[in-house]
Amino acid sequence: MSKRDSDSRGDNLTLEEVEDKLSEISDRLARVEALIERIGPGIEEVSDSARVIREGFEFYDGLVKLMGKFTKAERLESRFGDLKKDDISWKIIKALDDSRPLNISQITAVVRSERGTASRRIVRERVNMLVGRGILKVVDDDEDERARYFALVRD
Repeated sequence: MSKRDSDSRGDNLTLEEVEDKLSEISDRLARVEALIERIGPGIEEVSDSARVIREGFEFYDGLVKLMGKFTKAERLESRFGDLKKDDISWKIIKALDDSRPLNISQITAVVRSERGTASRRIVRERVNMLVGRGILKVVDDDEDERARYFALVRD
C-alpha cells in the first residue's frame, strides 16, 4: 500500500493534516454548492444536500480543532496523574511541550518566568526524575557533545 493510499484513508495523519484536509474538503464543497446554484434553480435539492454536507464537514473540522487544543502535557497528565501535584515538574513538562528540546538553563528560565522562582538545582533534579520515569528523554546535540538537551518522550 502506498503512502498516498494510507493517507487517503486517514491513517497516520497529524492533527494539522486532518485540519488541512477538512478545510480543503469544505472549500471544495462550497465551490460545488456555488456551481450548482449557477447551473439552475431546478436542482435545489442537490444544492441543499451540498450545503448540508459542507456544514457537516465544517462542524467536524471545528471538533478536530477543539481536540487539537488538548496538548501533549494534558495527555501526559492523564497518563501520569500525579504530575500536576509537583508544580515545578508540571511547568517543566509544559515548557517542553511548547518548544524544541531545551537544556537545563533554558528550562530553568522558562520555569522561573512561569512561577517567579525556581533554582537550577531543583529544576535539574526534577528533570532527572522525569527522565528516570520515562517522561523526558535526553537529546544529543551534534554541535556540542557536552550539551544535554531534554524533550518529551513521544507516545
